[in-house]
Amino acid sequence: MDRGRIAIIGGGNMGGAILHGLMKEHANPANILLVEIREQVRKEFDRRYKIATASAIEGRIGDYDAIILAVKPQDIEVLLSKLSPFMTPHNLVISVAAGISTAYIADRLQAQQPVARTMPNIAAQVGASAVAVCFNENVQESQKKLTRSIISSIGFAVEVDEGKMDAVTGLSGSGPAFVFLMIEALSDGGVLMGLSRETALALAVQTVYGAASMVGKTGEHPAVLRERVTSPGGTTAEGLFTLEKGGFRHLVSGAVRAAAEKSAAVGKKLGS
Repeated sequence: MDRGRIAIIGGGNMGGAILHGLMKEHANPANILLVEIREQVRKEFDRRYKIATASAIEGRIGDYDAIILAVKPQDIEVLLSKLSPFMTPHNLVISVAAGISTAYIADRLQAQQPVARTMPNIAAQVGASAVAVCFNENVQESQKKLTRSIISSIGFAVEVDEGKMDAVTGLSGSGPAFVFLMIEALSDGGVLMGLSRETALALAVQTVYGAASMVGKTGEHPAVLRERVTSPGGTTAEGLFTLEKGGFRHLVSGAVRAAAEKSAAVGKKLGS
């Protein structure tokens, strides 16, 4: 698929995942630029994909249709000051930085700057990210299509109002860590009851994957599926009783809330 010319600023976990996803879907290497200060990272991506690389923002950045800001929130302000001289309404700016609003970005670039704000998660590294996206009023329909096309290389997208992005950060942005912890806990339980660590982990991973797949493929509410597997007085009922007694539901919901509030705090601290 022809996505035009795409520049990725930052070759870390998320920037690297996006680059890998684009190349896996046969993006033209001649249309990709990676801006990354670490020479070793630049050389590795150049060796692997034969793309253009740069160690700093240069004038040619303005030639790209989409510029992806794959840097940490605390690095955004300095980055935007370096980008500003080269940006025009032709350049779609796509941010993956948590807590940074589209208005904050546009205010530091050009008044008519098209900006897409996204929140992917770590599963982008395996092409299975849940990604929320919102757009400012300057984004044209063709640029929205380009954004969705880029996102499709690392997962699937849902469009939300920008005011909901902190909630998204708490749920799907931080959520994989909560699921990893649950997989670890399930595995520990299996080991506690006599399974080998390898067997317990394999079963835990497939159990979580299978349960998530069932919800996604059947479209049924998780509560309905939970009731279906819970026989009165049975083993699952006993396990669920223990989880509820320990506040499992409250703890997970509270973790989402805490992460969302942290995201809002980060944006507020940076003046976003």
